[in-house]
Amino acid sequence: MAETVKKTILENATYLFVGNFVVRLFTALATIFVARYLGAEQYGALSVGLAFGAVAGYFTDLGLTHTLIREGTKPNSDIKSLLGGAFKLRILFAATTTVVSVFLIYLLYSDPVLRSIVYFIVLPTIWGGALQGVGVAYFQMIEEMQYVAFIRILSGAATTLFLLTGVYLGWPVQPLALGYGLSSLVGGIISTGMVMRRVPSIKGFHTGLLNGLFAFTVGGLVAMLLPQMGPLVLERVATLQEVGYFSAVYRIPGLLYQIPGTLAAAFYPRLFRVGAVNPIEHVKLSGRELKFMSIIGGGLALPFALYPDVVIRILFGTDWVEGGSQILAILVWVVVLQSINYPLADALTTKGLQARRTAVLIVAGLLGILSYITLGSRLGALGGAVAAMIVEGVLFLGYTISNPQGWCILKIGLPGSLTALFLTFFIILFLKPLITHAWLGIILTFFLYTALIITIDDDVKIEIKHVYSILNRKLAVFKKGD
Repeated sequence: MAETVKKTILENATYLFVGNFVVRLFTALATIFVARYLGAEQYGALSVGLAFGAVAGYFTDLGLTHTLIREGTKPNSDIKSLLGGAFKLRILFAATTTVVSVFLIYLLYSDPVLRSIVYFIVLPTIWGGALQGVGVAYFQMIEEMQYVAFIRILSGAATTLFLLTGVYLGWPVQPLALGYGLSSLVGGIISTGMVMRRVPSIKGFHTGLLNGLFAFTVGGLVAMLLPQMGPLVLERVATLQEVGYFSAVYRIPGLLYQIPGTLAAAFYPRLFRVGAVNPIEHVKLSGRELKFMSIIGGGLALPFALYPDVVIRILFGTDWVEGGSQILAILVWVVVLQSINYPLADALTTKGLQARRTAVLIVAGLLGILSYITLGSRLGALGGAVAAMIVEGVLFLGYTISNPQGWCILKIGLPGSLTALFLTFFIILFLKPLITHAWLGIILTFFLYTALIITIDDDVKIEIKHVYSILNRKLAVFKKGD
């Protein structure tokens, strides 16, 4: 049984890795080209539109993804009525969000160029997100993550194609903004078609979708707002150039988190299944999720924290180094904290303690707004980076304290990864003056961290052997087939 669970999680994580990371890698690289092409100020305007679009897109969900997965993973669940209800609610939410967004954009942004950018991104994104969300939630619910990956790959490919075409042809910022919106709509149409093929008769309405929806709505809204808070608040208290620096650099930790984040999505349905019936197994599974996510997150963050100027120069060009290096050196630690916070948060949700998760998110959100306003108005993008770290620190404390088993989960998952992280950071920092080339330092960082993790944590050794044996079996089957 345990072996089957491991295999399912590993397979789902692999599919989600492809669907999330690989796609986001290409879209992030395309976005970097756009940032270099537009410059910090115009990219700042584009970032405001993307942040507003993310917020508006959430209002087509309002927690439905969570309640759909929760109800759909119950024994003998009525899939047709669940999907029927999800579609109806999302269309209603999308229509309402469209009307509200049109008025808000008009009121908030007086600059005609900025206003048009926001419109071009937001309006198609609302409907694309509404349609895409049902498909993604459905395939995640039935643990067929390959289809989630497929939907995201196509949507990401459309985004990348639009952006690269626009940069190549020298488009102004407005058509590039429209490309983002239309890409989301393409993903939504494809997602709907895939669901209709699997479940052609979608009808009825499942009232279970509404049970506990408010807690998911508020919690999900705040969780979604947190990464978008930077551009939206900084646009009010700093210049668009500072918004551009912050938003462009924030793309890097956002992309990096997709690697450990695939594990969170793969563990999520499994944690729901054991949360109500086996508390001991739930703690063990949560701790295991935290362990491997924190290991991956720490390993990803280290090179960027130690050599931020090299990364900024390669990705954005020399003109961005002065404005972006310090920001990256701070923001990259967000990856580590998120890799810890998400397992702690999901441990609450999958135990039926979503209200506590929501309360923590609200506190973090309020402190986040205050931090972004205070620090952003004084320090610009650098202050925004510090504010982002404050938010993640508050989330860490809140999730740990609000879960009776929070410290137990931390004891299982955190000692090895944190020990290896800090030892590697300070050793490389001490040796940095002696390392003649940055790339040598990055390679040394990777090998030192890996060696320490393997030495410190026996579970990692076991997992490496497990994965190695699976690969050997797959290779043997492949050779036999030949």
